[in-house]
Amino acid sequence: MIKSFFKYLANLKLAIVILLVIAIVTSIGSIIEQNKDVQFYQNTYSAEIFGTSFWKILLFFGLNNVYSTWWFLLLLSLLGLSLACCTILQQLPTLKFSRRYYFYKRLNQYNKLTFKINATKVFPSHLSYTLVNKQYSIFQQSNSFYAYKGLISRVGPIIVHLSIICILLGSMLGALNGFNSQELIPKTEVFHIQNVIKNGVFSSIPQKTFRVNDFWSIYTSNGLIKQFYTDISVLNGIGSETQRKTISVNNPLLLKDIIIYQTDWGILGLRLKYTKKDNSEITLQLPISKINSSNQKVWISSLPNPNKKSSIRSLIVLIKDNRGQVSLYNNEGKFIKNVNIGDNIYNIDLSYFNLTDIISSTGIQIKSDPGIKLIYFGFLFLMLSSLISYISFSEFWLLYFPMKVISGGKTNRAKVKFNLEFLKFKQSFFK
Repeated sequence: MIKSFFKYLANLKLAIVILLVIAIVTSIGSIIEQNKDVQFYQNTYSAEIFGTSFWKILLFFGLNNVYSTWWFLLLLSLLGLSLACCTILQQLPTLKFSRRYYFYKRLNQYNKLTFKINATKVFPSHLSYTLVNKQYSIFQQSNSFYAYKGLISRVGPIIVHLSIICILLGSMLGALNGFNSQELIPKTEVFHIQNVIKNGVFSSIPQKTFRVNDFWSIYTSNGLIKQFYTDISVLNGIGSETQRKTISVNNPLLLKDIIIYQTDWGILGLRLKYTKKDNSEITLQLPISKINSSNQKVWISSLPNPNKKSSIRSLIVLIKDNRGQVSLYNNEGKFIKNVNIGDNIYNIDLSYFNLTDIISSTGIQIKSDPGIKLIYFGFLFLMLSSLISYISFSEFWLLYFPMKVISGGKTNRAKVKFNLEFLKFKQSFFK
């Protein structure tokens, strides 16, 4: 029963069906947003199906996190097991059989070949020499011989199966042991991995300490962000720096077990200095809120006016970028002026507000995927196996008697090329 079960798993049709199901599920996962909070699905998929809210069905079957559900991992396991059974029970015996040399000594065996030659005379030694020069391996017995080349192409399907198994194992390892964290950190702050948005069943969050030394952006001539950078340090248990790098988009910090990406940026507040008439100073931090906009990021805040006699009760503060400039508006939304870091916002009877800093933050993604190396390894060998599969496996047989010669051959690829080669043999060595 066990042997029959493994033979059933090695069936090509079963592997195609499993692969088709995985493709359909993967398509569903690309259509339905993944790893969102419950409120998002309640608002987006509020329709009812068979008297039940669609979002409840999504959450019940795990379609909000398709690639980490138990049934998706089971599908990957079944596909991997099917490929392993096919490799052991079919591909390896085929390779072993291809390495054997066998001679055709009956005329009806040659009738089944694609390319045949009937002649009365042959020059075996000259033909053998030519075949050896063309990288054929030759085996001779009495009045017949057998030659083949391109045996390595028989290894191609085996490497393809092993490569796919490596990719599947890497994906499962990443889903079970990996995690993903999103952190929004102000400049000069020390932080740990806390805001984990996705983690596997067996994942472990490393207790590492980081410090954001600085954050800045560069802009194009049109005022759009070209790139943003974060100078980040890795600290040990006593606070000493062990590693430091300036990361940017597509230039992450690679550690032993985690990768730190630059993903986003934001503004948390404004730092102001209020100088009184007696020259005493008070440092204030003004909170700020982000306005949702599809075109650009905009932050807004309000600064009360301590001068009760002024007609302006408060100033509206607007920030559109991270270049150290804020825009001021009055109560009615009319533009007053732009203020840079270090400028006075307004003077009030020899006392004034001074803009000292814009508290910016950097968006950091910290990701751990233990299976990523195994996935890269699998794709590398998948590319190699694709190149190997283009090599033709060609076979050549010869049976000769004093007054009769018959020869034939076959190949699995490049049949036109093999046919031309076969015709040259016929013209050069047969009469």
